[in-house]
Amino acid sequence: LVDWAALARLRGTLVLLMAVDKIGAIAQALVEHGRAPGTPVALVQEGTTAAQRRVDATLATVAEVVRTEEIRPPAVIVIGEVVALGDGT
Repeated sequence: LVDWAALARLRGTLVLLMAVDKIGAIAQALVEHGRAPGTPVALVQEGTTAAQRRVDATLATVAEVVRTEEIRPPAVIVIGEVVALGDGT
C-alpha cells in the first residue's frame, strides 16, 4: 500500500512513528527506490521524557544500529538532511 518510489523521491524529511520493528525493511525499500544509502537517520527513543535518547545512523546502517543500540518503542524515526541540523556540530 506504500508508494516507496514516491517516498524515496521526496527531498524533504520523513518522520516515522511506530516503525522501529520495520525500519530495516523501510530503509532497504527507500534505498532500492533511489534514496541515497548515506541519508541521515535519527532515532529518538522515549522522546520528551527523562529517559529520552537519540541515536544517529544512515539508511545503510540503521537496521544494525537499532539492533546494537537496542532501540525499543516508543521511538520516532527522522529521515533526511534535517537530522544533521540537530547533531551538535
